Amino acid sequence: MMNLSLFVPVLLLAVFVKDGESVRCWTCSSDLNPLCNDPFLVGRSDNSYLFRLENCDASTGATYPYLTSSKSVCKKQKKYVNGLLVVTRGCTWKRQDDYYTNCPGSTNGPNEVTTYCETCEFDGCNGASAIGKTLALLVVPLGLLLFK
Repeated sequence: MMNLSLFVPVLLLAVFVKDGESVRCWTCSSDLNPLCNDPFLVGRSDNSYLFRLENCDASTGATYPYLTSSKSVCKKQKKYVNGLLVVTRGCTWKRQDDYYTNCPGSTNGPNEVTTYCETCEFDGCNGASAIGKTLALLVVPLGLLLFK
């Protein structure tokens, strides 16, 4: 029989250790690719080759301050540039202890106005709109109750 004094610490270590994989985010801009705009339909077969998930840790340089205490996250931003709405999706950096979904230090140029900017921390999370995820979270339990 396995010694419990060894088994319990190993089990706790396995449960609480955060894996080291980086987040992968959709990367595009609607001023360069109109299909990047909302609704973002990456799953359609006719345009799936136009988008890719970018490995954020591999592509972003060590430019964020306090890099040892930061993490890569996905970002979706909507802003008006010279009166034209531009939706951008990509990677950014946040402090490890920043649990808010707002973007860190968003800067605007002289003719730019940001109307929306949000971050998230799992693969591909900057693709679908938040209302779609919320609707799915409401419909699935309701469906399970109806077809019980």
